Amino acid sequence: MFKRLRNTLFALATLLGFSTLIANTVQAAYDTPYLKGQVVLKLNWNSYVYDRYGNRMPWFNGLYGPLGYLKKGSYVYTTRKKVERTNKDVRYYFLHSTKIHTYEIDKKYWLPYRKINGHYFYYIGHEAYIKARNVSEINNHSQYSNGEKAMIDETAYTFKFNSKTKKITNLKKKYKYGDYVMVDGLRQFTADDGSPWRDADQPYYARLKGSGHGYTGTYILLGDLRDKDSDMFFWDIEEDNHPNYRINILDINWQESNKTAEKAKAQKSKQDN
Repeated sequence: MFKRLRNTLFALATLLGFSTLIANTVQAAYDTPYLKGQVVLKLNWNSYVYDRYGNRMPWFNGLYGPLGYLKKGSYVYTTRKKVERTNKDVRYYFLHSTKIHTYEIDKKYWLPYRKINGHYFYYIGHEAYIKARNVSEINNHSQYSNGEKAMIDETAYTFKFNSKTKKITNLKKKYKYGDYVMVDGLRQFTADDGSPWRDADQPYYARLKGSGHGYTGTYILLGDLRDKDSDMFFWDIEEDNHPNYRINILDINWQESNKTAEKAKAQKSKQDN
């Protein structure tokens, strides 16, 4: 009898916990999306809720509504209290600066995730998880991916770019239709190089993950990647709608130009002193 009572009380506590999580998620539409001392996630995709084994939780979904998922664009108020600073090559992260109007790439933070059945999940509280890939913002900071997989849709060649010498070297390796590559950043190349043009007339290139340090790397023409894959992480300024866009990867032009500006500012400060 006591065992049955204990199990009943445990189930009731769990149910109340989930109800609180759901209420917070719904209330997020009316409240400010950031609370001090609480991690808040914004969804970029409709997201199911899973248990620690990677199984979808139908009874949780049933509590939320007949569709059974948390909606794209909604906020999830988790029970987690903080994010962590990191210098590791973590799968998902965000960039943060304490200075106003700056973009300091060396300040990287992440919300520790758990890998379940080959997928990355964020724990949101009450024994529930959501896929990290379905998150666009963590506490109002855009979430980035350290690499995205894309298929080559036509014969393609790559080139090596050295950010110090500005030298471009064409490589002999040929990629064929059906090959896959991992990319970790996007950039355009201009005459003076390094400024974020955002020019529709300038082609975009994707950097192959692990191909270099800093801004040096091996690049492939974005147009040589399958649209189905590149549409996930590339925002085409010539298009009015971007229904498939959901993952941020680094804008290397923006990264490089702001880092250069920070160095110039620091040198000027030293000279003035």
